[in-house]
Amino acid sequence: MPSSAIVLCGGQSSRMGRAKAWLPWRGRPVLAHVVRVLREVVDDVVVVAAGDQDVPAVEARIVRDREPGLGPLAGIAVGLAHAEGKLAYVTATDAPHLTAAFVRSLLGFGSAAAPEIDGIVQTLSAVYPTDAAVTADAVLAAGRRRPLDLLGAVDFRRVAADELPDLQSILGFNTPDAYLAAVRRAEPGAEAVLELAGRAAEVADPRLRKVPVGSLAAILAEVAEGVELVEGDRVAKAFAITLDRRCRLRDPRAPVGPGEHLLVHDAPVEV
Repeated sequence: MPSSAIVLCGGQSSRMGRAKAWLPWRGRPVLAHVVRVLREVVDDVVVVAAGDQDVPAVEARIVRDREPGLGPLAGIAVGLAHAEGKLAYVTATDAPHLTAAFVRSLLGFGSAAAPEIDGIVQTLSAVYPTDAAVTADAVLAAGRRRPLDLLGAVDFRRVAADELPDLQSILGFNTPDAYLAAVRRAEPGAEAVLELAGRAAEVADPRLRKVPVGSLAAILAEVAEGVELVEGDRVAKAFAITLDRRCRLRDPRAPVGPGEHLLVHDAPVEV
């Protein structure tokens, strides 16, 4: 039976302090890692992103949320409408421990199915029939936004833990601490790169330096005494932090992963 996979990456990642899809994991953005695992099993992969979201290059079709702020069920509805298989395995972006065996086992039930672990249905590690796209829209129109409401509407199978291999597949990282702990286990001694420019370089060594992975705040604290790079819960207004010459980091809690490049420079002058 042809099958698909749907990866949801349109969330705000507010607890992470940065977009989860780009977090480095085993040498590539975690979204690319998840897509690579899924392609071992399914015929096509659909990534559902927010309307203006920058997404890493992946071997998948990128589709966009129709309406922001409606949560994961809205993303599932969009993904189901674009998936080509009869069934679709649905996962969040942050599934670093996902295995092909886990996905293959769930798809093997041949119908809607979701693990139930310690009494909790894992709706974002589950299989949905793609012809339920219309049902998903109806559930949303009725004001219900839980993926479990859709699973209930399609009479899904609850799969016990002992029926599945590789249960670590359901684990993600929702916070900076969880991500950094996972990285340190997977890559002991992992490092990022720090570069200083502008006023920060005037009081500290501006050369590129390797630093242990950690929160943005922890890394910036090592720059130099007397340089106030963080003010409360934000990067100081006088400075800007550019990550991999691609995006700005503003939340000091945001994690910086293996191989990432931080550039500390003067903030653009507002006119």
